[in-house]
Amino acid sequence: MSNPYARIFYNDFKERFLKPENKSDDFVVPAKFQRFLDNMNKIFQKSEDDKQFNINPKGYKIEAKDFADFVLSLGATMFASAGKIPNLNEKDSRSPEIIEFFESVKNFCIQNSTKLSEDFDYEFFKLNSSTGKLELMEDLPNVQKKGIFFFGVNRSSFNNMDDVNCFFKKATKDIFDNEAFLGSDIYSVALPKCFPEEIAMSTILKTIENSEYINSYDRFFVEEYWSSYIGKDLEFDENGLVIGGKPYSQEVLQENLKNLKVFGYCAGAANAHRCLKALKNIAGQLYDEKFLAKAWKNIKVVSYAFPLEQEKIDYNCVSVMSNDKNPDNPETVILTLFPSQYHKLCIKDENAVKITDEENCKYVALELPKEISKIDTQGRRFSCAIDNRNGHRLQNATAKNDTSHNFEAVCYILKCCMNNEPVNNGKLCRIAQNLSAADLCSYKLGNQKSS
Repeated sequence: MSNPYARIFYNDFKERFLKPENKSDDFVVPAKFQRFLDNMNKIFQKSEDDKQFNINPKGYKIEAKDFADFVLSLGATMFASAGKIPNLNEKDSRSPEIIEFFESVKNFCIQNSTKLSEDFDYEFFKLNSSTGKLELMEDLPNVQKKGIFFFGVNRSSFNNMDDVNCFFKKATKDIFDNEAFLGSDIYSVALPKCFPEEIAMSTILKTIENSEYINSYDRFFVEEYWSSYIGKDLEFDENGLVIGGKPYSQEVLQENLKNLKVFGYCAGAANAHRCLKALKNIAGQLYDEKFLAKAWKNIKVVSYAFPLEQEKIDYNCVSVMSNDKNPDNPETVILTLFPSQYHKLCIKDENAVKITDEENCKYVALELPKEISKIDTQGRRFSCAIDNRNGHRLQNATAKNDTSHNFEAVCYILKCCMNNEPVNNGKLCRIAQNLSAADLCSYKLGNQKSS
């Protein structure tokens, strides 16, 4: 089979279902299962090399719950397999066939569930600085100009604010409890529980592959909450065309965009990227293209675990990732979605940080700690081991850790973002490694194309 993931999915199905104990001559595969498998065969049989791809469950009993588990876990299966595929590249993990296949996964899940849907709006919250709790933005005044928008991965429902706050705190940990955010509003933006990341893989892949791709919910969010950054009292028709309001002067627009800050994590960073594209589409109706391209650099974005290729970025971006220096323990999510980027950006030597400066983005790789060690509120020390998935988890960078300075490094990056200041490579390396200025003289900063 030409695509290594086709064989992995094929073997996974066989190991789960085509077992001797599942044999049943009387069992009739439900039509909805068969349609999904027929479509799966059709997608992966498009090249001559893949004609052998033919999943045929006839004569085997397949339980509905087991089949649903198989479909929902296909993205996780893809991530878990990345480190086992030699010479993995974008043609494997981001091919049209893979995107089409995960589109069929999304459609199957939505069509066969009363709880899943792609007809929704983003869930949008504001952090109450007095209580430290998120509040639903529908109940609050409009967005203030100066603020940072955290685009995360949501697994909770806004119907239960305790769950929302618990998940938000679990992801962001200590990161927003520092002076960099004084005087700024903090917002949380996430896809709702009806569209979990398990069925969002095709959306993520299409965002990476097509820099023009946006969804209706991206546009609706921007029209509702971000349009005041680019125009006064803007009104829109059903197609997103501006039909009312007026643009700002060039000076006011540039100042407004300086106040638009984004912190995105993984799929959340993909959502933020599309929302910024939707905002630029609106701005393109109001301003000169050349001026807008220059003004857009005033927008500051910090992303974690989403190292989008620099040629697809038109804003000011610092992209952060963590990886274990052991090549046998890769950060599998980034390796899957960005195989070439991962090998180019990841730390491979004795350094605790690697910086790669490119035209439109500064890429920062931090060393994955061996463990997380902290002191709790009662003064007791506790620690826990880190596995390769922790390199992907945002908590690796947002939680204070006695064994690592990743938290301090990310705090510095976010502080620069909030203050509209460039990240100083030397200072960042000194913070990440806990070096003195003198020590830095003998410390390699990484692959720097510009300072």
